[in-house]
Amino acid sequence: MTQIQGLIVGYSTEGEVKGCHVVCHGEVVGSVKQATAATDKLLGVSTRVTTHATEHTDVVRSGLALVTYGDTVKRGDPLTADALGRAVKATSGNIIIGFAEEDGEVDEVGSVFLMPGISAA
Repeated sequence: MTQIQGLIVGYSTEGEVKGCHVVCHGEVVGSVKQATAATDKLLGVSTRVTTHATEHTDVVRSGLALVTYGDTVKRGDPLTADALGRAVKATSGNIIIGFAEEDGEVDEVGSVFLMPGISAA
């Protein structure tokens, strides 16, 4: 699937952020880090470039974004982050980053329609 980016915002990076991974707010204002839990305050998805601490990270905040799946995902599933910052199906009460636009398997890159919120499913 083609990535159709909406709003892309640049942030300072706390630690390594892999390309096409879910990110959350960092500890410092204006920074991000790779998400590590379904309860993180999810912000968006990193672009294809892996970045390291103190480097600039571009984060897709709206529209469609490419994301690495961390489990079997079906089109329409609400997505959250796993411990490695990959997108996985959300369960009730998880913070979600959006909804899967296509089916995929572990470590495949798929597409997510970014729509942050809290999962009721």
